[in-house]
This record gives sequence, C-alpha cells and structure tokens, in this order.
Amino acid sequence: MAALKVSKAAWISRKRAEARTAGLCITCCKQRPNVGYTVCRSCKESAHERRSRRRAAQRQHAEWQEIITAHERAGDKAQAHHLFDDAAQHYQEALKITAVVSSDRLRLAEKLSSAALLSDNPAVANLWNDRMAGLYLNDSEKAGKAIEALLQMARQCWIDSRTAEGVPICMRAIRIAETRGLDRLHKVAILRLMNHLRALGLFEESTQYLNSLEQIDDTDDLSVQISYYQAKGNAATNRGIVTEAYKNYERALSLTKKDADFYSTISVWAEYGLAAIALGDIERGKTLYEQAFLIARRNHIGWFVPQLCMGYANILACMGQYQDARSYFLEALSSKTHVSHVEERRVAFGIPIALHLNDQEILAKCIRPAAIEPAFRSREPQRIGPIAAAFARLYVARGQRQKAYEILHKASEFVTYVDENIDFPLVVAQYGMLKDIPRTRALLEARLRFPAAQIAESCILLFDAYVDCRMRRTERSRRMAVEAADRFDQLHWYAYADLARSLIPSAHPIASEAEREHKKPLSDSLLTLTEREQQVVELVLKGLTNRAVADKLSISENTVEKHMNSILRRLDIRSRHQLASLVAEPESKVVVEL
Repeated sequence: MAALKVSKAAWISRKRAEARTAGLCITCCKQRPNVGYTVCRSCKESAHERRSRRRAAQRQHAEWQEIITAHERAGDKAQAHHLFDDAAQHYQEALKITAVVSSDRLRLAEKLSSAALLSDNPAVANLWNDRMAGLYLNDSEKAGKAIEALLQMARQCWIDSRTAEGVPICMRAIRIAETRGLDRLHKVAILRLMNHLRALGLFEESTQYLNSLEQIDDTDDLSVQISYYQAKGNAATNRGIVTEAYKNYERALSLTKKDADFYSTISVWAEYGLAAIALGDIERGKTLYEQAFLIARRNHIGWFVPQLCMGYANILACMGQYQDARSYFLEALSSKTHVSHVEERRVAFGIPIALHLNDQEILAKCIRPAAIEPAFRSREPQRIGPIAAAFARLYVARGQRQKAYEILHKASEFVTYVDENIDFPLVVAQYGMLKDIPRTRALLEARLRFPAAQIAESCILLFDAYVDCRMRRTERSRRMAVEAADRFDQLHWYAYADLARSLIPSAHPIASEAEREHKKPLSDSLLTLTEREQQVVELVLKGLTNRAVADKLSISENTVEKHMNSILRRLDIRSRHQLASLVAEPESKVVVEL
C-alpha cells in the first residue's frame, strides 16, 4: 500500500505542535525558550537579523528604482530635445544597475538602441539590438520586436561598411514575418532588403522585390509608405525616368510632414537630392541636399551631420565652388565621430578638394589608408569607386603611379555602375591600366541606354579625351575636350568643365561660339574693372593661384576669390581659361598692359 503523501506545511505544523507540547522552541525544536516565549533567544535574534536585511534590501531596491527612473526620464527629455548622445548615456547608466528587472531592461535597451543610432556611437545600438533579437526570438509573442531588432542590425551593417552581411539578416527578418503573419513588418523587411541590394548594385533583384509588394494604401504604416515611395523613386532614378522619380520623391516628402521621424525625413531629402544630381539637375540636387543637411544639423542627428556636410561640400566642389566646399568640409572634420561610412567620405571627398586647393591641412586629416579595407569589404560600388579614385589621385601626386594602377585595377572589379559616381571612370582614363579602360567605359555606355543621360554623354567625351591624350592623339583629344567642356558648362558642373579645358593646349584654334561672341567687346569690359581687379587679372594671367595672388597683394584668399567672381561676372565668362584665351586676342592686348 502506497504511503500517504504529507504536505510540507502540514509536516511543519505537526513538528511545531510537538515542540510546543514538549516545551521546546517551535523554530529549532531543540532549545527551551524563555518564560512567556515560544522561540529561543538565538532563533529570535536570527529572525530579527533576517527582517533587517530584507528591509535594507527593499530600501536599496527602492533607491535603485528611483535612480533608474531618474535616468530614464532624463534620457527621454534629452531625446525630446535631440540630444541623442546625452540620452544614450542616461539609458546606459540605467542599464548598469543590477536591480533593473527584465521588462525594464528591454524597454531601456530599445530606447538606448534608438538614441545610439542617431548619436555618434551607432555601434552601441548594434550591440543592444543583437541582445534584444536573441531575447525576443525566445518569446513567440514578441516576434515583431525581434524583427525590428534584426532590421536595426541590418542598418548597422550598412553603417559599418558591411552591407553584404546585412542581406542575410534582412532575409531572416522576412522569413520570420512571413511565418508569423506580420504583414506590416514583412513589407518593412522587404524594403530594407531592397536598399541593401540597390547599394550593392543589384538593381534587377531589387526591382523584383519592389514588384512583389502590393500597392501601399493609406491604411498602412506611415514609415512603410515613405519607404515604398522612396524605393519607387530610387528605381525610377536608376532607369533615368525623371518625371516618375520626382513624382515618387515628392510623394515621400509629403508623407514625412505627417509626423515622420527625423531619420526618414533626412533620408528622403538626401536621396532626392542625389537622384536629381544623377538625373542631370545639379542645382536642384544642391538645394534638396542642403535641406537634408540643415535638418540634420538643426536636430543634432549625430553622425548624419558630418556625413551630409561632406556630401554637400562635394556637390559644391563639382560646381567649382571650392572655397565654400572647403569651409563646409572643415566643419565636418570638427566632428569626432568614428562611423566607418563617415570616415570613407572624409577620404573620398576630402582628398580631391585638398589636392585642388593644395591645402595640406585638410589633406593631412583625410589621408586614412584604414578606410580602404572597409570600403572594399562593403562591396558597394558607390563606396569603392570614390575611395579608389581619391587614393589614385593622391598616389599620382606623390609619384607612386604603380600604387595608383593597383588600387584602380582592384576597384574596377567591384564597380559595376557609376550613377552617382562619375569620378572613378575619369580617373581610370587618366591613370588606370589600359586593359581596364574598355570595361570602365562600358559602365558609362550602359548609362546611355536610359533617359536623362546628359552626364554620361559628357563623361564619355571627357573620358575619350583623356584616353586620346594618353595615346598622343592631340587633335582628337582637344576636340573632345572642347565639346565636353561646353556640355559640362550647360549642366553647371564647372569643376569638370575646367578639367576638360585643362586638356586644351590652345583654345583659340577651336574656340566655342560663346567665347567668340565675347572677344569683340572685351576691351571695353576690361576698362570697367577696378584697379584692384586689374591687378588680380595681371597676376592670374601669369598662372598664380588664389593663395599666391593673395600673398602678392597682401590681401586674404577669400578676397581674391570675391574679386575673381566679380571679374568673371562682369566679363560674362565662367573660367580662368576663358579669361586667358580672350585676353590673348589682339584687341585686348593694348588694354592689359598693366
């Protein structure tokens, strides 16, 4: 017969009853208590000590909870004022307290990852998203949180120049969302995957995923709608369809006004600007990109500020406004962020500006060979191309042509398109290996198959002019360079127009129609210049740079820049080369004997 099972509470009750009958302590059941008590002295003292420790622990826990709450409130307040670094610091301090419960820990981790992503330390966001993904995946009811954490990790992969590693993470998020029936997050994951594929140059695969999405209606999440129209704008830009691209970007911008987060808003403005530049409208692109930069700076969006600042400086440099580009680039260099993507832009955009201005201060801050490896690891053509072009120029300036050959040859294996990066093929034409030239030219030819191919057409002319110059075909090179310069002038890409004119040994045998129109009234125009402006003209015609002119006249370089702008405006010309070619005419020689 099975023995009866007695509960522990019943057994304790029986033992105490037996101890009370025997006159023993009901706690230890060994010693006799004092008169009038049921427990002995030692058990009484032990019970008192336990109560004291428990009360102390409760007080300590309450104090910790107050500290946690105070840090969380301070972090929320800092984040509301766009002080993301301070917010992340407060959330981290709260998470360091061991008394924080699991629910509070997850909530604080979410807030920390959000603040850290917008601060100067997005690596912290990746760390906590990794932890959260593991915790959420163990809970079937929190699959949505796990997907969001995975998508944040994929974004971090892009920031850290590991874009290819983000693709399987996005695929995993898509599978989880599809399995759990989470339609909204399924769309978000697909859109994030499309961004990674597009960055890797896989446009056809990206378009296939875009076509798999149903039309986004007004009932969907706002962020999904913004990302959807933004993706459609990107796809239209890649196909060169201007009207469709602008229409979708405008739709995305109108949605950002309905209380969208700053990250999405800035992203739309910046991509819209880059799309306009790729489609041949650099003035519009400059205005749009400037708006993205101003929003980021106004709201202190950490690493976004120097990234956009350097991008804006690069646009100004393309338009020939190097002094303005220098000031913006110096502002970006003042940031102490160590985000990989920002480091790459510092190299890609800073070295060409520094070499053009012969600015050793900027050049010393931009020479970062450590940025080469992350760029190639990302496998993104738009990261690899600018890095390779910048270092190739640097190596050539230092007389290290073999190193320039090597980095351009290695990059040509990864660069599969040049939509937003026209510098790479031109540098290959100048300094690359001859066997890489046909493949690189084919990238520009591929862009000709789409509408809005004005930039590609101009680049092919300049590309051929460089190649002809290397092959000693002087006459053909000069003819190509003149046509390329005129086309770049029409597009307002004045820096590239000047590059084309640098290939023209003598401009007057093949002068453009605009130049011929200006030759006759030049004498009268020069008479209208001030005495100081005439002094600047004299020194510029001797081949002196702005800095050398400033030293000669004992004025600032910025003042020389203003004088040059005034001179070019009064003479209705656009470059020093035009000034030199026009002054060389017989009608003007009498006037410029200063």
